[in-house]
Amino acid sequence: MLLISAMSAPDASKLAQRTLIAAVATVAGVALLGGAVWMRRPTAVPIEVSQQITYIITPTRADGWVDYPEAVDWMRRASLDGGGANAAVPLLRALGRNVLPAGIDRGAVLKRLGLDDTGVESPSLQPLRDFVPSGGAAGSEPPAPTMEWLRARCRAGGGTPISYAAIRAWLEQSDAFLADLRTASQAASLYIPVARDGRSEASFDRVNVMRFADAADALACRAAVSVLQGDGAASWADVDAIWRLGQLVARSAGPREYATAAAFWKTALGATVDLAASPATTLELRAAMQIGLGTKLGFPPATETLMFHRLAVLDAVGTPLVGKSKRGAPSNGPVARPGTAAKLEAINQQFDAIDVAMQGPDPKQRLARLDQAAPAAGQLGVIGRSLLGTEIDGVSAQRLAAIAVGLATLQRAKGSLPATLTELGPRAKDPGSGDTFAYAPSGQQFRLHGVGGDGRDDGGDSAKDVVVIAREPPSPPAP
Repeated sequence: MLLISAMSAPDASKLAQRTLIAAVATVAGVALLGGAVWMRRPTAVPIEVSQQITYIITPTRADGWVDYPEAVDWMRRASLDGGGANAAVPLLRALGRNVLPAGIDRGAVLKRLGLDDTGVESPSLQPLRDFVPSGGAAGSEPPAPTMEWLRARCRAGGGTPISYAAIRAWLEQSDAFLADLRTASQAASLYIPVARDGRSEASFDRVNVMRFADAADALACRAAVSVLQGDGAASWADVDAIWRLGQLVARSAGPREYATAAAFWKTALGATVDLAASPATTLELRAAMQIGLGTKLGFPPATETLMFHRLAVLDAVGTPLVGKSKRGAPSNGPVARPGTAAKLEAINQQFDAIDVAMQGPDPKQRLARLDQAAPAAGQLGVIGRSLLGTEIDGVSAQRLAAIAVGLATLQRAKGSLPATLTELGPRAKDPGSGDTFAYAPSGQQFRLHGVGGDGRDDGGDSAKDVVVIAREPPSPPAP
């Protein structure tokens, strides 16, 4: 017999009812869980534009957030508002469009500066290391000591020492470009418009620092040749241009540009001492050199570069996290991901600590405070320490140059060098130690040194201290 078990109608109805209730409960649970997850999602929140968070509060973009590239752009062109000349135009003519930073729309930048590719794509200053003279340059070679002295100041590449005739040929080829560099050095500012095509660090760069190193070397080489030829006025015009170009590069600079500017001043220091030690340099020219090294020439403080670095960091970290609030939201200003404000405020606190440590009249205290604050700031502490060392090196170069000119002037007037620096009268002190610069006369020569950016006196080690060795230049080449 086949037995069939069947569920009664009332039982089936109850089962269906229970199944429906379970399904509804499941759906409701999922909905509640989804709602809880949605409520806990990261949402944009209004973010305040304030000095604690953004460091500067103007200018702002259309969405209300600080426009950091525009702020940097404004600061760098501010000194031109009074009608001063822009160094960028003659620099581009001298060095070509590759003086502009990589990774930007160079055509757009040139257009904003009123230039075109044709004006800056023509042959530009060629580094001596790349120069190959055409044909056999004629002319007698100076004595070996003279050429050794000159080659140390006219650095060339390759394994074959460059000849005096080749150096002169290179200078003749470079004359128009070096004239542009002199023109640039007399400008009010170095302004290159900030790129608008991205949020990269290149948006804050102004110049290709390698091309600038070539410019300093070229001017220093011609200054050395002029010293040998007895043309002190021409030599000083080139040396003065190096000093002033370095000042322009260091002003409103990023860390790489700032270090390049100090290298300019180190080059200018050596060239100044060469000219001061030359017997052909007149007292009138030495007086003009002292004026040129005076109060209008100064190495910008490291805190200025630290400020520009801060703006770049805040832009790179904060700007990608900020947007405009949606229509109907409580705020019409910028909004950001949660935690953005706290992150930016912490960055500013680190910069503030380094900035305060870098300031003050006492060099030893500045170094000590910075060394104390640097470990907690990580990489920023390393950057701050490097910037302060660069400032000390730059200021040392200027002060040592002025002392060297004063010593040479006194030597010419009295026939001998003073025994101590006190005979020169009140003099600026070593910015790295706060003490008097070290001075050691030896016959008709002398040696000066400062402790340099590390604040430690290494006994005049040229690799660690800022050192000046003044000796009369060698015999000039034959006509």
